[in-house]
Amino acid sequence: MDSMTRSRTATRLPLDRTAARSLTGRGRALGVALALGALLAAGATTTLAAPAVAATGDVKCPSSDCVRIAPAAGSPVAVAPDNAGAVYLAYSGGDLLKLDLATGALDTVATGLGNLRGVAVADGSAYITGFDGTLQQVTLATGSRRTLAAGLPALFGVARFGATTYVTDTNGEIVAVPDGGTPRVAATGLGFSYGLAFDKAGLAYTADMGQGRILQTNVATGTTRVLADETYEPTSISVGGDGLVYFQVGDEVKRVNAATGVQSHVTHIVGINTFSFSLAASGDAYTTGGAGDGLWRITGLTSR
Repeated sequence: MDSMTRSRTATRLPLDRTAARSLTGRGRALGVALALGALLAAGATTTLAAPAVAATGDVKCPSSDCVRIAPAAGSPVAVAPDNAGAVYLAYSGGDLLKLDLATGALDTVATGLGNLRGVAVADGSAYITGFDGTLQQVTLATGSRRTLAAGLPALFGVARFGATTYVTDTNGEIVAVPDGGTPRVAATGLGFSYGLAFDKAGLAYTADMGQGRILQTNVATGTTRVLADETYEPTSISVGGDGLVYFQVGDEVKRVNAATGVQSHVTHIVGINTFSFSLAASGDAYTTGGAGDGLWRITGLTSR
């Protein structure tokens, strides 16, 4: 699985971040990617600026709208709610943990998985990406794992659609890894996106940190269109149950209607140094507060 065929061309979640502001275009995006990877690989932590003061309409953490549900969760690099009562957390040290939302129990699913970057959960399995270019599938019930692809560029975002796992890499590509098949490059020229999400129609969404773009990609044809630009270093990317595309810029959460291109402000998250979030089907968001602050839940983010 170390060869790829190419089709036509047209995710905290890192808590430790270094901006590559002197670079431009694809080089700048790659600089961001490598900086993030180097920090996480070394287990480094960063002291971020003090959170802003809440204003009317902001989500204040802690509050009834924003609760730290797992202080012991530390600093996962990626989180994925399974929409069935659990959230899965991936760590740069190679651990995959499960948080039971009803009991608060935090259990180990698997260890020794490598330098992890992203996690997606579907059909009883976790799909995890590594900075070494490896994509693995972990059976949640047993912790057993198998390698789906190796020898790829450093991988970050990951999502499942149908019988295919899709990942983003440091080359600005979406790579498709079909079950039992050979990886292929589905789209290029996307910049650096730490996350990846799909809508119900199978269209993919990425947030290009380097060029400030929110992109929609048809992974069957490789064609891409820009939904929003001039957005400084967008981080997380999610599709809500309402079909809208959610992303984060600094402490601000925004959304864009992919059909109309209309973009709107959702809220600011203040009180914690969140970098990114993952949406559940309920509209709740899960995020980390930085510096080993554990896991937080923001209730009804998409309803704001």
